[in-house]
Amino acid sequence: MRALLLPLAVLAFAGSVRGQWDVPVPVVLNGPIPDQRQVTGLADPVDSSSAVSLGASRDNATTYATATGTAVLTAELAPPPTAYSAGMVLHLRPMEANSAGAQVNVNGLGPVLILKQGGLPLDSADLFPGIPARLVFDGSSFLLLGSTYLPCRSGFRAVAREFCIEDSARTAVNFYTAAANCTAMGARLCTFSEWTHACRVVPGFMNTVPSYEWVDHAANNATDAKRVGQGSDGSTNPESSGCTYGGTTVPTNTARYRCCTNR
Repeated sequence: MRALLLPLAVLAFAGSVRGQWDVPVPVVLNGPIPDQRQVTGLADPVDSSSAVSLGASRDNATTYATATGTAVLTAELAPPPTAYSAGMVLHLRPMEANSAGAQVNVNGLGPVLILKQGGLPLDSADLFPGIPARLVFDGSSFLLLGSTYLPCRSGFRAVAREFCIEDSARTAVNFYTAAANCTAMGARLCTFSEWTHACRVVPGFMNTVPSYEWVDHAANNATDAKRVGQGSDGSTNPESSGCTYGGTTVPTNTARYRCCTNR
């Protein structure tokens, strides 16, 4: 080791002179104390042949990127990969909720389908904005690792990771019948917060609300049941805050309703 270090002493004597040595043989670090057995000053890698420091490995500097888009998530890794390879790992931080069947495109290598548990394509909102997701390439698709969510059944849509809501309201019935009908199909009446959230995020939602709808199957009493979708002025215009209009009435009255399911 001593003979290899002599040229370094010359560089040190030269003051601010810096250089890089291409050593064609293994360099054995055999100093008697730990400070003499380390390589320091490694920056983040700039190409696929660069060395990686502990800091870069711990920070996932080579695999982490923000992702923009909903149908195709676009991400840029540094250093850029030259191709997708089996075993390739991505840590993506999506900036917005994904669309159903979302793909990912890394450094312009082309869109690749993202699959979740069971080999299913992503449902809408499976990836939550701002929450990193870990993906691994299996040779043909990127597989989502970690928690996944069940797809919504036909006639329902996902508007959050936790629940699905029906695309349209059902025929008007009394509150008890509405709650029973949802239960019979393995669902439930939507809560007030679920209904208003869907109303705010689904384009044209209020166009599917011609009249009041029942909500909150477990948060009513014998003389009052909650309904939403219209207010005292009868408006269903979202520009007039129709998403939060509502009130209570006797549960034997009739109103339309829609069911929700957990994911």
